[in-house]
Amino acid sequence: MTVADSLKQYWSTRSRKEQVVLGVAAMALLAALLYLVLLEPGLAARRQLGSALPRLRAQVEDMQQQQKEIALLRKKLGTVSKSADLKALLQSSVARTSFVNALERLDAVAGDKAAMLASPVVFDDWLAWVENLQRELGIRLDACRISALDLPGMVRIEATFITGQSAARKTP
Repeated sequence: MTVADSLKQYWSTRSRKEQVVLGVAAMALLAALLYLVLLEPGLAARRQLGSALPRLRAQVEDMQQQQKEIALLRKKLGTVSKSADLKALLQSSVARTSFVNALERLDAVAGDKAAMLASPVVFDDWLAWVENLQRELGIRLDACRISALDLPGMVRIEATFITGQSAARKTP
């Protein structure tokens, strides 16, 4: 005898009043189960998102304000880079690096170009410095020759730098 047959037999042995009570109880149980499984998680997520929305809107407003400040700083940086001597900017920046003592030569090639020779330099420090130059000062690496030295991670650098404005004019 299967479960379905057992339930049919149980149901048929109940009086009409018991069948109505059992039917109503089953419907109430089904409604409660549907509420707990489907509706409650959705309502909880809605409450959570509703409470997070003002904070997210404030973050968006803050990011938009920061974006405006970044644009102003970039404009200001562009004017500073135009007016400042490239060689002086590079010397000042190299002075704050770990390879300050490795700098052998730094010459102004033209008004908007400078050549540098340094050895021995930790390659990772060099990469980080070049990235920082581009990001903060708008100075770009124009040409570079990197030669490995006998010590692991150490290199000899011959590089030419240009200001960001020169690089913008150079690219078509």
